[in-house]
Order: sequence, then structure tokens, then C-alpha cells
Amino acid sequence: MLMEKGNTVLLIVDIQEKLIDPIWNKDTMVSNVETLIQLARVFEMPILVTEQYPKGLGRTISRIADLLGDDYKPIEKVTFSCVGCDEFNEKADVLCSKGFHHLIVCGMETHICVYQTVRDLSEDGVCNIHVAADAVGSRSKENWQWGLELMREEGAFIKPTETIVFEMMARSGTPEFKAMLPYLK
Repeated sequence: MLMEKGNTVLLIVDIQEKLIDPIWNKDTMVSNVETLIQLARVFEMPILVTEQYPKGLGRTISRIADLLGDDYKPIEKVTFSCVGCDEFNEKADVLCSKGFHHLIVCGMETHICVYQTVRDLSEDGVCNIHVAADAVGSRSKENWQWGLELMREEGAFIKPTETIVFEMMARSGTPEFKAMLPYLK
């Protein structure tokens, strides 16, 4: 089964004010997250946003929150894995029951919250997980690489953002293709 409209969800993990500055690939990561948000809009995909302990770590960075607009409805959590949060599980269960079986994951940190979420979702086996490798970030390149490798070992598909975009579009000449062209470099 391919990722397509009606079966794919975008998950944005913990891209927060007090966490962003030390991320080694933050500019690339944020730019690619913006592209994935546009993809979600074009394909009318549900978007889930999480925030790790926002009282202490701040909210989602304004660049992402502003772009999300009405879709900015963060799920607050204190567990590193999103799966440890009841609100996340409730929303994920509802989406799964409606036929959403593909999850595009982006955010930070690759080797902590993103990895633990992917690990726990992989154990459930209810969805195909597509990690946008250049839309996840860590404080060091080494931890970013380790996180990607760990998620690959858990069965996640590790792909560049552009691969995910073109996989969703499937062909040129469509209204979706034309809508996404301005966001492709």
C-alpha cells in the first residue's frame, strides 16, 4: 500500500523554542518540515503536533506554529515517546480506525523522542512509518545518525523529504504536483 490522500498522517514531534538552538541541522530540518506541512495541506492529511513539557521547554517555534495555523493543536506530553501520552494514543486510534495506516514523522530529537515514538509505534505494527531523515534533528550529527539507524532497525522507512513528497504525488501534471512545485528545490 502506498502513501496517498486518505491514508497518511503527518506527525511533528517537539520542535520547540528552548530545544531548537543547539540542533546541528536546524535550518534544513525546519525548511523540510515546512515542505511536509505544505504536502499535508495539498493532500488534506491530518497533522499531529506534540510538545514535550511546554511549561519548561516552550511552545512549538513560531515559524512552524504560524504555518500550521488552525492545525496547530499541540498535544502536550511529558513522556519522551508520544505513545506514552493518552491524548496522542486516542487521536492516533481514531485516525487508524478511519484507515490512516501511513505515518510521516519529523521533528526532534532524532535519537530521543522521535526514536522512542517510532520504536513504540513499530511494536504496535498498525502503521507504516516513514521518517523524513532531513526533517528530523539532534544536537549532534552523530546522535542524528544513530537515531536514524535505530529507527531503520525498528522497521521504519528512512527517506529524504523530497522522496516522500514525490512518492505522495506519484505523477506529474496533477493539481497536487503543480501545488507542490514552489516548495521543491
